[in-house]
Amino acid sequence: MEVMYAFTDESGNHEFNFDQDGVSTYFIVTAVLITEARLNAVENEVEAIRKKYFQTEEMKSSLVGKNHARRLEILNELMDTDFKIFSVVVDKQKLFNDSGLMYQESFYKFVNNLVHKELRYAFKKLVVCADEIGGNEYMKSFCNYVKDNEDIPNLFGEREFYFQDSKNNVLIQLAGFISGTLSFEYEKDKKEDAPNYIKILDKKIIRIEHFPRIISKYIIEKSTISDEHNNEISDICLRHIQGFLSKYEKAADEDRMNQVIVLKYLCSKFLNNDTRKYIPTTELINNLKYRTGKAVSMQYFRTRIIAKLRDEGVIIASSSKGYKIPAKENELYDFINHGTTIIMPMLARLKKCRDNIKIGTGGNLDLFDNSEYTTLRQFFDI
Repeated sequence: MEVMYAFTDESGNHEFNFDQDGVSTYFIVTAVLITEARLNAVENEVEAIRKKYFQTEEMKSSLVGKNHARRLEILNELMDTDFKIFSVVVDKQKLFNDSGLMYQESFYKFVNNLVHKELRYAFKKLVVCADEIGGNEYMKSFCNYVKDNEDIPNLFGEREFYFQDSKNNVLIQLAGFISGTLSFEYEKDKKEDAPNYIKILDKKIIRIEHFPRIISKYIIEKSTISDEHNNEISDICLRHIQGFLSKYEKAADEDRMNQVIVLKYLCSKFLNNDTRKYIPTTELINNLKYRTGKAVSMQYFRTRIIAKLRDEGVIIASSSKGYKIPAKENELYDFINHGTTIIMPMLARLKKCRDNIKIGTGGNLDLFDNSEYTTLRQFFDI
């Protein structure tokens, strides 16, 4: 399996006095993910973009600020480079005062554990890259945390998870720029007149993990509430997702791991995409391949992932356009209608076979008389 590199940086601070100027309400850590084979090419491309827009300066989000036209121009060029985005977004306002996280050391340790756990679970072979010397206090603590938890080399000198110091690396600057860009989606004092950066970065985002996971409130705040949107349907669907993830998120079985990856991708798109669009099957399969390094067939995807998720009670709408977590009543009917186009012709063929044999044998042979077909017979004898 190919090694993945995660260049990591953050946006925000650990302060909790939200009435004070400069105190962020969110803390965002972004990992820019690049395969080993594409590492040098992507670094050269990003460096060229940095020189074009920042000259001798670092690629910092703060240097662009609320100049959204310039930011969009930079992002437009970055979209052509081969990297993916994984972010952890912590809503500091929802962390309880008595949780102990008000203290810098405790807060950093908490975020480090959260980011480390998600990255470690997401990728089999991962090198975490950050600047342990030149970074701020949080990044220094993150570097130390990852080093303390990296793998011991095996007999062949190989490790599946370890830290690599990357001083002044432009790809770390890119991670910081993305974190700063995402902050315009969350910080109230930045939202006004800001474009939908999550939608703009959609093709690059593997997942945005939110903490705490208070999904129902998030939907009400983030969704573009239309007449068709149904918060009750959304809440039901997401509660079933949470139930599945609580049960299987740490499962070692390969099929379960793949189901978790696909479900988290669907959930991330649902929570961060105001259009609530269907996700094409090819996109879901490609994301799974990107995460696991293994290609799966369409048959495997439908029978071992989507079907098994539905068997566990996860509600997934589907149509000819792909799959999604339902947010509207008509999306549930999309699923029913799509299923009906498959089921009804099959039932009709079974009925025709049964009727022809029954007539041809003068009623002496009814294929549905066998006990194992009792349920099937009930469909036709209503």
